[in-house]
Amino acid sequence: METREDILFVSKPLAPPWDDSGKVLPYLIAREIDGFRLRVPVPRGQILDLPHLRCQEVYRQSWSWSVPLQDKARLFLTLFPRDLPPIVHFFFSPNAPTTLAARMVRWRHPGLGVVQTVMSLPVQGAALEQGLFGDVVVSWSRQGADRVLQAVRRHGRSIRVVHIPPGVEAGECPTPDRKRVLRESLGLPLDRPVVLYAGDLEFSSAARTIAEALPSVARKTGAVFLFANRPKTPGAHRVLQDLRQVLAPWEASGQVRFLGRVDRFRDLLQAVDVQVLPAETTYAKTDLPLVLLEGLMAGVPAVVGGGTPMDELVELGAALAVPPGRAEVLAAVLWEVLGRPGAAGALGTTGREVALRRHSARAMAAAHEAIYRDLLGRTG
Repeated sequence: METREDILFVSKPLAPPWDDSGKVLPYLIAREIDGFRLRVPVPRGQILDLPHLRCQEVYRQSWSWSVPLQDKARLFLTLFPRDLPPIVHFFFSPNAPTTLAARMVRWRHPGLGVVQTVMSLPVQGAALEQGLFGDVVVSWSRQGADRVLQAVRRHGRSIRVVHIPPGVEAGECPTPDRKRVLRESLGLPLDRPVVLYAGDLEFSSAARTIAEALPSVARKTGAVFLFANRPKTPGAHRVLQDLRQVLAPWEASGQVRFLGRVDRFRDLLQAVDVQVLPAETTYAKTDLPLVLLEGLMAGVPAVVGGGTPMDELVELGAALAVPPGRAEVLAAVLWEVLGRPGAAGALGTTGREVALRRHSARAMAAAHEAIYRDLLGRTG
């Protein structure tokens, strides 16, 4: 008799390229989980070679960011037969079509255990309140969990809310020799500090704030600023054009580089001196952006926007906070990090310690295992 899976993941396709948190986080949970059998969605012909996984080839290709409606419909149609595992885990941001489909699945399978991960917090509170349907709702940040809990209490729902910090792969912290080799291979200067911005272009003011702070920092420290951003919408393309126009003199001098998509992104992250994300919102990203956590894991110090879910990293000493939109404050903090001896190293060391302790893929998987054991009535 064929072994039945314990859990079904409903997510974006779990296949490379691993360039979207909606794929990366479910994959890392599936890879690291212990003691459960999973069924996961993949593109046609791209099977994950893990013994405890059954791959369901429902996608036409390995979509990132936005999954076409046709593929979403194909995925949800697979949920209506009566051979589902006892637990279904949805990994999507709250939206009306997904919520309607999930509730129809619950109606079809009344005894089903449902876990819902809020991949990204919506801007409007109503979207969050109307989009909750799980027995357990997982949030990636403490701030997000608080918002979900408030919504649950307002409507008197019996939903368990769990905060699980997102996990990333634990890599080595590069030595000075390794960093030098990486910089040479990437064409980066060896004698100047390098600042990386790999956040969004459209949904926050972070890119514009960096552009305003950049001239004084570049003059005072000689720093080179890298913009590693992938425009995904017409609005993002317009912001990029504006940035290039404003920063044209600095791009001409080589102190600003617009990299677009970077194939060797992990190497780039390990080669820089500081990562900046002075955003007022992490909308359309994981509450704690994975690029930020991957940088912390590599010992790269971070400067982030205060008043956001990233505050929990600041409170742990893993990052420095600046008020969003305050270019002069950002400039002053960057002067301090880049100019004071030992400042960047100390911040990077603490950030890595926090990432190893709190944001490993294994710790994230273990937290999910506890949820699944509870829903399945297992012990140990």
